Amino acid sequence: MLRIVEIALAVIFAALFFVVLGLFFGKDARITRSVEVGNPITQVYDNLNGFHNFTQWNPWHHVDPEMQKTISGESFGVGARLDFSSSEKRVGAGSLQLIESSLEETGKIRFTVENDWLGTNKELVFRFKQDPKTRAVNIVAEFNVEYGWNVIGRYAGLYLDGRIGEDLEVALARMSTNLATVPKVDYSQMLVEEVDLVGQNILYVGGGIPAAPRKWEEAQIEMDKAWKQVEDFMKQSNITATGPKLRVVNVLGEEFNDFSMAYPVESDSIAVKNNVRIGKTYSGKALKLQFVGDRLAIGVPRGPREALKAYAMTHGHVYPWDGSGQYDEWVGDDPATGYPMTNVFLPLIK
Repeated sequence: MLRIVEIALAVIFAALFFVVLGLFFGKDARITRSVEVGNPITQVYDNLNGFHNFTQWNPWHHVDPEMQKTISGESFGVGARLDFSSSEKRVGAGSLQLIESSLEETGKIRFTVENDWLGTNKELVFRFKQDPKTRAVNIVAEFNVEYGWNVIGRYAGLYLDGRIGEDLEVALARMSTNLATVPKVDYSQMLVEEVDLVGQNILYVGGGIPAAPRKWEEAQIEMDKAWKQVEDFMKQSNITATGPKLRVVNVLGEEFNDFSMAYPVESDSIAVKNNVRIGKTYSGKALKLQFVGDRLAIGVPRGPREALKAYAMTHGHVYPWDGSGQYDEWVGDDPATGYPMTNVFLPLIK
């Protein structure tokens, strides 16, 4: 009997020691990891401001790439929500809700986390700041959780750094790798629109055009010749264009670009001849921006065409990588500056 009492007392004292010791551990935990990227801060913000690129930055995708995901609420910004479920215990089931989104001198995206882990008031936070000299952006990923008087939770917090810390490192590395493929264009001062295009009937002459800017004058001469052939045909056939002239991209190359110099027309049953052909422009969803300036700059590195590609990638869109379907609409000169105005379009696959 005495032996049983001794064992019971030992168990009680061990339990009390466990509880008292646990009270000395932190009542909350904060795990952080960071990475530096060379992208403009707007691109970092847009990439994180919702769940459109969730697989690129979430901490658990590498644990279970097949996790089930349901996106609801707002498409971007505060109110976006994602519910997830995984057979992997390390991931489990739960949700992320975007509750704070700001981009000023220091950007911040904050998600609440609801899952079956121990603790309350769980948050996943991304903070990012651009160095004014190098323009590099430092991204800090932070996971916060409170345990309060939950002693078991406080013990669990001792192992959280190794557990979620590793996941945050993998997530940041994956995000850095994906952002490295995005053209380094700061499109924050450009008005990019998502539009639904209706295909236009066009008369066109195609051909290989020297890639600008190395042979821009030669390229301009070749393009003008092609447009002139279309104009002469329309004049001979008494056809009136229904809009400004177009430059349709077929293939973008290192030395030569394959363009179609076109004019939109009403009919799709015109009997063409010589080099003139009849066709149709892209129909469907696209990104659009209006560029005011020398048209030489449309396709240069960090120019309007690359700005549209960067915007597409950071907003979760996919576009044809071969350049097919892209076109520029030459709409005249800006009355304020005298520079040419061009509508630049990037077709979207999704």
